[in-house]
Amino acid sequence: MEVGFSLTTDTNGGHCAGQWIEGKPEKRWWGLNVKGRKKLTVITYRCGRCGLLESYAEG
Repeated sequence: MEVGFSLTTDTNGGHCAGQWIEGKPEKRWWGLNVKGRKKLTVITYRCGRCGLLESYAEG
């Protein structure tokens, strides 16, 4: 397992998929520093029977 964090951002009120960003979050005065890090889209699966959610960053 790799260390990382989830990030969801949208600009101008739009919708977007969440991303997994490698490494520990580094705060900057303008937000989080994500430059030069691996970014993967997070895919979530839901069980139709019990509602369990499982999320994966495939890539």
